[in-house]
Amino acid sequence: MPYAILPEDESVQAALRRIAREEAEGALAQVRGDGDLGPRVHAMRKTVKKLRGLLRLVRPVFPHAGAENAVLRDAGRGLSALRDAAVQLSTAERLTEPLPDDRRTALLAPFREAARHHDARAEAEMLPPFADAMSSLVSRSEGWRLKKEGWDALEPGLVQTWEAARKAMKAARRDPDPEALHEWRKRTKDHWYQARLLRHLWAGMMDPHISAADDLGEMLGQVNDLAVFRERLDAADLSPALRSEAQDLATVRHAELMAQVVPLGRRLFAGDAEGLTRRWGTWWSLRGSA
Repeated sequence: MPYAILPEDESVQAALRRIAREEAEGALAQVRGDGDLGPRVHAMRKTVKKLRGLLRLVRPVFPHAGAENAVLRDAGRGLSALRDAAVQLSTAERLTEPLPDDRRTALLAPFREAARHHDARAEAEMLPPFADAMSSLVSRSEGWRLKKEGWDALEPGLVQTWEAARKAMKAARRDPDPEALHEWRKRTKDHWYQARLLRHLWAGMMDPHISAADDLGEMLGQVNDLAVFRERLDAADLSPALRSEAQDLATVRHAELMAQVVPLGRRLFAGDAEGLTRRWGTWWSLRGSA
């Protein structure tokens, strides 16, 4: 079933349990699956983020949300080294496309080596603890209980996330350093997951909103990847000329992305939380009406 609270779910609590179980079981299938490890790890990390997004939606009314989020955070960290190496290689590949083959090959060499190094040890070291975390979450989720139901279970989490995203956006606009931009990205992703979970309030209206949040989160993710890439360049085994060329390419791409994320963010997060929850709350009350 989809990553969403559905009209046929008996309650928000029932939806919480169902989604958690389905996502964790899907991650376990990736652990036990065949094929390249990289795409499977990517899918596992996406599951962790989706589960954490689910918990943040109900956190104000779910007493165990903090503890469960900590378990998921630790599980995700166990996979981060492999995924980060792959992301850095992907970032380097995109940036160096305009370069001649010889310079591109030389610049990519240290990033390819880092990705190979993590691939070789990932399954033995990282996957068993992750599988244990997902298995135990499946068992615990059957007993999860919320203190409230219906829209009262959803509105507080939406408000918290919306306000946090607007605050992070304003901070990043004042001082667009890597930490501020990374925080804005995280809070944007939180809202994106919550909007996906509530897609069935009114799919025709929610889909453009979800798409805009996705676009903003992805571009801010690329901004974050560039910041990490530039840090890794300092330690990479590269000639000074190649390092300087790569830094210049990253600087240009960063400026291009910032020219897009600021106006998109201002449009997406226009207005206060009250306006958003009043509108979405009305759609919630009309679910199932003709």
